[in-house]
This record gives sequence, structure tokens and C-alpha cells, in this order.
Amino acid sequence: MGTINIQGSRIIDLSQAIEPDIPVPVGFPGPVFEAYLSQAQGDIANVELLKLSLHTATHCDAPFHFFSALRTVDELAPDCIIGPAIVIDLTHLAGSTPIEAGDIQRWEQASGEVIQGGDIVLLHTGHATHWQVGEGASAYWENGWPYLARSAVDYLAGKPIKAVGVESFDPDWVDPNDLSTAAFPAHRTFLPRGIVIIENLTNLDQIPGPRCQIISLPLKLKGCSGSPVRVIAIV
Repeated sequence: MGTINIQGSRIIDLSQAIEPDIPVPVGFPGPVFEAYLSQAQGDIANVELLKLSLHTATHCDAPFHFFSALRTVDELAPDCIIGPAIVIDLTHLAGSTPIEAGDIQRWEQASGEVIQGGDIVLLHTGHATHWQVGEGASAYWENGWPYLARSAVDYLAGKPIKAVGVESFDPDWVDPNDLSTAAFPAHRTFLPRGIVIIENLTNLDQIPGPRCQIISLPLKLKGCSGSPVRVIAIV
């Protein structure tokens, strides 16, 4: 681990709340809270139990998610999602639309910014606006989301970046009703290279410029494929 210099005066929370009835992939269980101790029922304190898929709400994927011989989330470096970030504006894309390498390169040229070594790459598509709790939760996936085409995967994987973050369930195209039909090029390319994947980000529109600092820590869950994360941007 190298030296990390975090500077800024404002904190922006990029995390979705974990609560019942949030969007989850089709067939996956949603979060379940259960009171274990409750002062309302005469207990000394309030204590809750949580049943949760580790790939729910804002979370990160470890290499073990797709590669059983590779690192689990507790084996990731503590600073794997801490450091400089670049926010790439792709809000002109919507629905089930491929993000090509050219889309990223054109943004770099127009903004004057270049993806650098050690960057956490955040892909701002605006998809987080479809996040709803309750009856409308299916709107988050039913029309698809902008996903990384093979060319964009290869372009990003060719740079020594730390992580890639998206506002959707997945950086890849998937059929929410049949995950077995997806090729998962982003997962199968990024994870063995040690590039952490962050999913279900929000509030990227509140970051005022193309660069910020990110602080996020996965839980140290022994032998697991991912973890919920609280991601904050410092600007």
C-alpha cells in the first residue's frame, strides 16, 4: 500500500440505503430485518438481525465472485477502494445500451481528463434515478441499463486502475430473468486483474467535477465473494 492523500471540504454519499423492498436481481432475496432485542417490548436495548445477499444495494465484488481460486473479499487490500477517482459522464446513454471504448475516449478528449494509474473509474450514466423502493422497484432493471461493451472492458483493463464503479446492478449486460445467458466480460476481465467492481452507486451527479477522492471499505467477511460498502466522495 502506498501513501494516500485525501483532501477536500465536502462529503458526498454515493451509497444506496439497505432496506426492505429495494431493487434486487430477479430471484434474489431482498434484505430482511428482524428485531432481536427491542426496548418497545421491554428489552434493555435495540438489536436487529439482518438477512442479506452480499451483492445487494451498493456493494463490491471480489475476484472470488467469479473465480473460486482467487481472492475473497477479506483478502482484498484495505485501500482497494480508497484513492483518486475519475467520474466519466455517459449520461447521454440510457436503457440497454453498450458503452464502447470510443464513448470513454471521446469524453477524455472533450474533458481534457485522462484515466490514470491508480484511478477508481466511476461511470455516470444517470441510471440511479430509476432506483425505487417498493412497488416500483422493477423499474430499476426492466428497461436495462448502459453496460460495458467488450471494447470498453478492454480499454479500461489496459490501464492500471484500482476499481470500476457503476450505477446499475452490473457493468455487464445481463438478462435479469436468466443470468446464465450473460458472458460477463467485465467481471471475467476486471476481477482476475485485481480491479474491484462496485455496483449500485448513486449521487454521482452531485460530484461537481470530473475528479474526486473516494473512501470506501468492504467488510472483512471471511471467505466471501463481496460486501456491502459505504462509498463516499470527498470534493
